[in-house]
Amino acid sequence: MEIFRYTRDMYGQETLQGISWDLIPVFAGATALFIICHLVYSMVTKK
Repeated sequence: MEIFRYTRDMYGQETLQGISWDLIPVFAGATALFIICHLVYSMVTKK
């Protein structure tokens, strides 16, 4: 799985085209897990 996508320009140099969309579900899941863990932690430690 490529994180960055590269192409060659008309001079033969490799240039960055963009970021792969394949990893968006991974980052969205990690963000949701972080928010849920933070919510549980703050509810447990609240006095």
